[in-house]
Amino acid sequence: MKTLIINGSPRLDGHCAAVLDYIKKNIDCDVINCCFENIAHCTGCDGCTDGCCVIDDKMRQFYKQIEAADNIIFISPLYFSMLTGALLTFASRFQYFYHNPVRGKKRGAVILIGGGSTKDTSKAFSTAKIIMRYTAIQDPYEAAFVGTDISAPLDDRDFKNDIDSIIKIGRII
Repeated sequence: MKTLIINGSPRLDGHCAAVLDYIKKNIDCDVINCCFENIAHCTGCDGCTDGCCVIDDKMRQFYKQIEAADNIIFISPLYFSMLTGALLTFASRFQYFYHNPVRGKKRGAVILIGGGSTKDTSKAFSTAKIIMRYTAIQDPYEAAFVGTDISAPLDDRDFKNDIDSIIKIGRII
């Protein structure tokens, strides 16, 4: 049972990192930190229709990890109530999966964390679900915490319960 976490946070010691560390203590998983990988955006060339992305970067390795994973979790802070730019750039390369569908079914989750003026998580969840559809995930679990300017996400009992439910998906496949 392989769980892959795709982390869209640029902070190694922020709220997403704390949630990520909590998850990693409870399940064996691999993590891709989008902000620290030099991944080019999709150019829309449709070269992947031949079964291989023409852009020669580390994404080729990540395609294999995504295909091999049983569970995929996206975690992202919210910037202007949306996924981070690094995560969206990374996900733009999922066009490869449009032309080369992932076989089987996977389980997934989307974890969103925001503060300040963030109130609406619906657009970020919607975007993440569209992206995940191309990796054979139809109905991902959702967890969101807004209010990091007031408290830490894992201090919120409801959010922590949501994270514990997501951790269970990494154990039951």
